[in-house]
Amino acid sequence: MTFGKTPASRITDSNAVSEIIDLFGSYGYKELDTARVYCDGTTEEMLADLHVFDKYKVATKVAPRQPGDHQPERLKAIFQKSLKTLKTEKVDIFYLHAPDHSTPIEDTLSAVQELYEKGHFERFGLSNYAAWQVSAICEIMRKNNWIQPTVYQGMYNALTRDVEHELFPCLKHYGILFNAYNPLAGGLLSPHYENLATRVESNSRFDPETTQGKMYRDRYWNQTYFDAISKVHQVAKESQLSPTDIALRWMVHHSLLNKEKGDGVIIGTSSLAHTEQNLKAVEQGPLPEHILDALNAAWEVAMVKCPPYYR
Repeated sequence: MTFGKTPASRITDSNAVSEIIDLFGSYGYKELDTARVYCDGTTEEMLADLHVFDKYKVATKVAPRQPGDHQPERLKAIFQKSLKTLKTEKVDIFYLHAPDHSTPIEDTLSAVQELYEKGHFERFGLSNYAAWQVSAICEIMRKNNWIQPTVYQGMYNALTRDVEHELFPCLKHYGILFNAYNPLAGGLLSPHYENLATRVESNSRFDPETTQGKMYRDRYWNQTYFDAISKVHQVAKESQLSPTDIALRWMVHHSLLNKEKGDGVIIGTSSLAHTEQNLKAVEQGPLPEHILDALNAAWEVAMVKCPPYYR
């Protein structure tokens, strides 16, 4: 989520956020995703101010911002801070946002189980873990008769398909559904970015002066990706469609997501108009064959610089 109360937040007006969430709900969607690190915790704060738990299921995540943050006592303290900020005793999904390589995973998982037994979350999720780590976690949980992870949140879009080859078979084996983030490659799959010289807005996803911007530039901002993007822009122009619409329709109709089994797409936003455009796009039908061919050709270009799905 790009809204909060920090200078780096894209949307700071709670009334504007309320309108966006109301629009989202009017399309029948009932799940909101946040994390302790989003806008330094103020995204959670704003969601609490808007009383979203009256209408929506909320997921949050604890990231290891510092080595050792997934040690049992620190993990529990950070998660409890999330609950306090959200003004709730329970969330729908509690994610481990990324691996804490400095902490033995079984220690972390024992704390997860303790939080679950106290009734603080309904479902356990993983994000940004490698397939082998997912397997190890599932086996540890099974051995100890602890709660199994049932949802994974990962990076996936038409030009970033690394999850398909190793992670997806692993998730299928363990019965774990997948929620995709970055369906627009951080915004590159939109009309706004054409080449490396494109000027970016302050505090936008690719602002090189921000921590988030540096991360996204490292992930996507390279000539190979822009070569791939040019193929998408070309077919979009020829077809009189927005690159955004094409990217989201690919996610819904042509990716390896299985919506019947509960897989989903996480859609971010920076404005009410942006939200409506995205919501309308995901309700449109499948893409014609020539656009799929162009997307596959673009992926063949991008794959040599595809960022890893794990951290």
